[in-house]
Amino acid sequence: MGHATVAPALTAIVLLLVAAGGACALAVNKTIQSEDGDVIDCVDVHQQPAFKDAPPGSRVLLQPKPERSPQELQQTWRKSGSCPPGTVGIRRDTRRASTEVARLASPFRRPDADGSSYVPTKVTDNNFQNKVMDNMKGKVEVAAAYACNAAYLGARVTLPYWKVDVHPDELSMNYLLVGYSLDDHFRPFPGSPPPKTLENQIAIGLVTWPALYGDSLSRLFVYYSNDGGVNNNCFNLDCGGFQLYPSPYVLGNSFSNADSQVGGERYGVPVGIHRDATGASWHVTVSDHEIGSYPETVFNTRFPEAWYVEMGGRVLNTRPGGNHTTTPMGNGIPSCAGSRFAATIMEYYAVGYNGVIANDKADRTVVTTPTCYDAKPLGFDQGRGGYAVAYGGPGGAYCDRPE
Repeated sequence: MGHATVAPALTAIVLLLVAAGGACALAVNKTIQSEDGDVIDCVDVHQQPAFKDAPPGSRVLLQPKPERSPQELQQTWRKSGSCPPGTVGIRRDTRRASTEVARLASPFRRPDADGSSYVPTKVTDNNFQNKVMDNMKGKVEVAAAYACNAAYLGARVTLPYWKVDVHPDELSMNYLLVGYSLDDHFRPFPGSPPPKTLENQIAIGLVTWPALYGDSLSRLFVYYSNDGGVNNNCFNLDCGGFQLYPSPYVLGNSFSNADSQVGGERYGVPVGIHRDATGASWHVTVSDHEIGSYPETVFNTRFPEAWYVEMGGRVLNTRPGGNHTTTPMGNGIPSCAGSRFAATIMEYYAVGYNGVIANDKADRTVVTTPTCYDAKPLGFDQGRGGYAVAYGGPGGAYCDRPE
């Protein structure tokens, strides 16, 4: 009796089994080699990591959103192809790109020793500067502005895209974060101090992280924590919480046609986080494309709204050679140089309870080392609309000098 064979022409889609972080096998419909060295696997939307442990019948059919931004920046992988309908692009992990690297760095962690959290209202708060942001990999330096004027259903900004050189063991990021506190005594109002705890957090941004990605390209990331970053620091598809939608964007990939120039042409990436008033999921957008969402089940406690919005930059400072790092934040130019020269987050809008974006002030700052990296609220932009915040700095020897 002869052996049956299957001709390649009879198979419309070749299924490949590849390791996804060593946790499970994914059915891959197509593989794309990106110019930046990434390998992108187009995976059936129902076979993505977020659904690997989901019981039968619980997987929600995810529909691609309409494309509304023809002038958006293109990610590098799209120059080499696109994923078929019904699939989502997933950057294949390398041995270097271990999720453990991201977890240990915990760049959004805010806890004190007792596990509580604290966000200062003054940049001179020594407790925040010297204690709160320390972790086992170094110290996370922060220069950001925040809004805490009302209960929000989200926020959106345009993040600047800059190419910077980062120390091999460090990171530099630009981001938008929304958070919610379980403090029953706190309620946001115009001019209110920030909550003392911020257990539930979602962030989206651009990060340059050689230890994670092996280069100094600025790459797209998402993040969430349900305990203020004390133990749970979940980047991209780690922890299985983020549910991908079919879109032109892949987490962890770089952008190809963006090279901002000091005093010249600038490039930015519009990003947003919002909760549907009639649903329970938090949606994440890039250039008005919904790239995915966090269902309420990934948060062990309530997360009905956001009480705190933060935008700016962070740097992981490992003090190489015993000195403050020279890793730049933003584009390396101090915020006092203004929007023409310094890295600037543009077009900040809050999302109100009616689902409509509205003007809101992010006019207070969170700054750990003012002599090194700083943030400067610039006010409402009469030309582009929204609120603007300049931030950043070069790092280096001046950071160790007292104010």
